[in-house]
Amino acid sequence: HARRKVALFDATICIFPHVLQRLSKTLVAIGAFPSSHPPNHVLINEYNPGEGIMPHTDGPAYESRTATISLGGSDVIFKLWPRENHDYRDSQSTCIQPVTELQPSLEVILHGKGSLVLFTDDAYLNHCHEICEGVLEEMTSSNGICGNDIKGGTKVTRGYRVSLTFRCKKGS
Repeated sequence: HARRKVALFDATICIFPHVLQRLSKTLVAIGAFPSSHPPNHVLINEYNPGEGIMPHTDGPAYESRTATISLGGSDVIFKLWPRENHDYRDSQSTCIQPVTELQPSLEVILHGKGSLVLFTDDAYLNHCHEICEGVLEEMTSSNGICGNDIKGGTKVTRGYRVSLTFRCKKGS
């Protein structure tokens, strides 16, 4: 789960490149972030086909809000798991894979050619989020979320993907 390439931009150290400034201002303008706590920390993640990110939280160093823009690639299934269903590897942010019989609280298909997922408050504080490894993924929900049919889940074939994750680092 740690093979992806990551670039970090921290506006508390130096100003964002122009495109990240514009995206940050847009996220504030649409209400994704309050003007009192605009994004000041951006991760650009590059995922090759089948790469994911293990269940984790973003931890206490950030305000309880994260926005991720998916672009330039394929669809993935973003999952939120209740933290109480996880064992913790450390006390801050990493969770071990949940018990397999359990279903996630939420599964959302992030469209690789352009989607935005924003999670705050309870979803940020009390849930781990993940994108599973694997080239073929199937949603486990059968409740109609994100195009599921009555019989089961939507299947997603994974490919190359780029995402931008915006957060606000506390104390800045």
